[in-house]
Amino acid sequence: MKGVCSLWLLLMVSMATALTPPNIIYILLDDWGYQDVGFRDSYILTPNMDKLAREGVILQNHYVTSICAPTRASLLTGRYPIRTGYWNGNHGAAVQWGLPLDETTMAEMLSRQGYSTHAIGKWHLGFHTEQYLPVRRGFDTFLGFISSCDQDHFQHRTKHGGFDLRLQYLGAQNEVKDEVLYDMKGVYNADIFTNRTLDLIKSHNPSEPLFVYLAYANVHVPLQAPKKAYDLYTGHLSENTTSTRKIVAAMASIVDEGVGRIVAELKKTGLYDNTILVVSSDNGGPGEHHSNYPLRGFKRSVYEGGVRSMSFVHSPLLSLTGYINSQVFHVVDWYRTFQRLSGGEEAREENDMDRRAVNGEEFKSQLQLDGVDIWDAISSN
Repeated sequence: MKGVCSLWLLLMVSMATALTPPNIIYILLDDWGYQDVGFRDSYILTPNMDKLAREGVILQNHYVTSICAPTRASLLTGRYPIRTGYWNGNHGAAVQWGLPLDETTMAEMLSRQGYSTHAIGKWHLGFHTEQYLPVRRGFDTFLGFISSCDQDHFQHRTKHGGFDLRLQYLGAQNEVKDEVLYDMKGVYNADIFTNRTLDLIKSHNPSEPLFVYLAYANVHVPLQAPKKAYDLYTGHLSENTTSTRKIVAAMASIVDEGVGRIVAELKKTGLYDNTILVVSSDNGGPGEHHSNYPLRGFKRSVYEGGVRSMSFVHSPLLSLTGYINSQVFHVVDWYRTFQRLSGGEEAREENDMDRRAVNGEEFKSQLQLDGVDIWDAISSN
C-alpha cells in the first residue's frame, strides 16, 4: 500500500510538472567574444558552461545585433531594430528616449501567462521617465543598473560619476519603489547579480512559472575582476598573454562560476527538470583583448565577428542534446518561441483592443513580430 501511495504521489507531481509552463532563465552576456569559452577550444576557464553546452545544444549560428541596446530591445520585443527605434545603435545616459512604450515586452507577454518575472543586471533600454523602467515594462522586480554602460564593477558608479545600483519593485499603490543599494559598494556586480538570481530561485513558488532575465555586465569595460578569478590564471596562460587579456579571462570565469551556482540551485529546489536555460552574448567581442576567432570583425561591425554570438541552450526538456546545431537563428526568435512554450496566444493584431492588466497597467495589443518559433529546430534538429 505504501508503494502504491508513493507511486500515486510521483504521478501527481509528474502531471503537475507537465501542465506547468517551463521556467525560463535567459542569461545575456556583455561583449563576450565568440571563441572566449572553453567549448570553443579557448584557454579561458569556463567549465560550468562547457558542461552545460555539451550536454545541451550549442548554437553555431546564433545572430544578434552588433551592439548592446539594440540586441536587448530585439530580445525583449521579438522585433528588429528598425522597428524598435534602435536602428542607430545605443543611447547615452542623458538621452531622453528608450524602448517605445507601445512595444509589448517579453516580460509583459509572460506575465499574461502567470509567470513571475524578474530582471537583473544591465537594463540600458531607457529610464528618463518612470514608464521606461523595468518594473513598468512587465517585470515584477529589478535589481541592477538602469543607466547605460561603462559602470565600475565594484563601486557601481557610471563614467559620469553617479551611483547606480538599485532594487525596484511596485508598492501597494502601484507606485515604483526604488532602493539605492549603497551598502553594495565594493561587492563585485557579477556576484551581486548571481546572488540575486539564487535568492529568487530559492524563494520561488513552484506552482507558478518563473522568468529571469539575467543580464551580466561582464565582460564589458571597465575591465575589472575579483582576485579570486584573476588568480585562476596564475601559471595557466603563456608569458605572452597581456595583463588586459588575463582580466578579460578572469571576468569570464567569474560569470561561469555564477552560471554553475544557478544551475545547482535549480536542481536543489526541484525547478531544474522544467527549466529552459539560454545563454548568449549581446554582440561579438570588441577588440584585441577578446577573441571572435575564426570570425572576421568585432563589436560594432556587421561582419560575422560583430553579429554572431556565443550561444547555447540547456534543458531537460530538449528532445535531442549533445550536438552542435548549425541552423541560423536570430535573437528576435526567442520571443515567439517562449510565447508558444508558455502557452501564450499568438501575436495579436495591432487593432486588438483586449486590455487586461499586467502589473496594474492595461496591456497593449501585440505589434507585429519578426521572429519565428525555433524550439523544434533546436530540440529536434
